[in-house]
Amino acid sequence: MIIKNIKNFVYCIVFIALFISKFALSDLKNCKYNENICNKLNQVVGIKTPMMVASGTIIDDDFIVTNRHVVEDHKQLIIRYYNGEIKKAFPLSHNFPADLAILTLNKQKKNPTKLLKLNKINGMIRVIGFDQGRKSNRIYDKGKVIAYSDTNKYPQSRIHTDAKSLPGNSGGAVVDDIGNLVGILASGDGNINEIIPISLVNEVIKRTDLKHEDNFFKIGKKIRLCADNLEEAQYVQKNLDDKIKKNIDTYCWNSQNKQLIDQAGQTFGRLGDLNKARKFLEKSIKLDPSSPNSLISLAIVYHIQRDLEKEKPLILRLLKLTPENPQVLRLGVQVAGILKDKEMSENVLELMTKYNREALPLAKKFIENAFKSNQ
Repeated sequence: MIIKNIKNFVYCIVFIALFISKFALSDLKNCKYNENICNKLNQVVGIKTPMMVASGTIIDDDFIVTNRHVVEDHKQLIIRYYNGEIKKAFPLSHNFPADLAILTLNKQKKNPTKLLKLNKINGMIRVIGFDQGRKSNRIYDKGKVIAYSDTNKYPQSRIHTDAKSLPGNSGGAVVDDIGNLVGILASGDGNINEIIPISLVNEVIKRTDLKHEDNFFKIGKKIRLCADNLEEAQYVQKNLDDKIKKNIDTYCWNSQNKQLIDQAGQTFGRLGDLNKARKFLEKSIKLDPSSPNSLISLAIVYHIQRDLEKEKPLILRLLKLTPENPQVLRLGVQVAGILKDKEMSENVLELMTKYNREALPLAKKFIENAFKSNQ
């Protein structure tokens, strides 16, 4: 979740104003949460690159972790601490595929050696990130863990949650009910947000080495060019320039970044290029098979293409992960009815009784008519 610039003078002035303004230090004293959570406020920083504003999480005196898609191929970034202090930070190269990067305040780029403590998640989780509206760090409303995959098998997988966050929070800290740091915010769609577990931060630390620098920045350039072209396509409804299409297809596919691969698939889907959308979203699911955002995007593509046999297992998975989602329920009714799947139809109608009673009469009528047509 990032804020892209328009690369003009006015935008630069906005960022300067944002970063020289005072942080609301009184927030720490007036914090309404428990002490362990409140103390994490000053462990989050604002980050400014030539392309965006984001967040970062302090993991040691000289080291900050943020997202790989924040760093892109930039050689230095501006860090704004909670007390208002501004410093330069430098990315450390690594060869691990997670959307993470370690920043150092040390120009000699010494590698971190201390691994982070791994904690079992206690209760709900919440995001602490840099809030551009408040021009300060903020603790957001908590939410539950919806899903996650085996990070050993899927190193780009995330924790999926309905905990709240806003644009500019990418790289922020994610803590549980007792204040343990459990992850780093990566992305989200406003409803379901994605968090990279702390265990993957440790893997990045282990594989940080200057010998990876050339390839690190080559991939970073692809990440930047992918993001730039996705931004160009953001407000185009149809007839996207062929060059931009080709750039998205090339740079996003080779970015090695799940979030951008996801966004490319969604962009092609919105533009009606369903074959390209399918290609990207199927790759995204391979990187993280428990991602509700990716699953529903791919299910919609299959639905439009009338490939309901492929869609069905995705919907069944989503009915377990997000049974309250009205779009998932609606797709479930249609798939169950068209495929004449009695067990699935009963399951969906039962869930609608609980989560979407207003739509239940029409759903029942659709199912009844679907099964009558089979007689």
